[in-house]
Amino acid sequence: MTLDDLTLTDNLVWLDEFRHNTVEQTRERSLIGGLLIQEGVKQYGRPITLNGWLDRQTLDALYAKEATPGPGLPLTLPDGRTYTVVFDRSRGIAVEADPIFQYTAASTDPDWQYQVTIRLVTVEP
Repeated sequence: MTLDDLTLTDNLVWLDEFRHNTVEQTRERSLIGGLLIQEGVKQYGRPITLNGWLDRQTLDALYAKEATPGPGLPLTLPDGRTYTVVFDRSRGIAVEADPIFQYTAASTDPDWQYQVTIRLVTVEP
């Protein structure tokens, strides 16, 4: 799996892959009480929440990428699907990480493993 030029481990799982409506719907009442429904296919804005383990070195590079606002980044999943995404800060912290095991010198060990949650959202390429 890659995000822009950063190689991520393939053990990240897309948590909300099937928690998304591809069709948006609005409902309202007309002046005479009838129900008006409008529907349309969403173009972009699909959430992509990735969860799994990353090593400290990759996590540092990911944090540096998240700290730089800018245009969409290409995300390529292990099965070859690609999306253009930005970090989704509207749902809280875009990149959350906790060490798998508590370790005083974890910040100096580039191979130390962290449990991460990465919140992305699709945008127009």
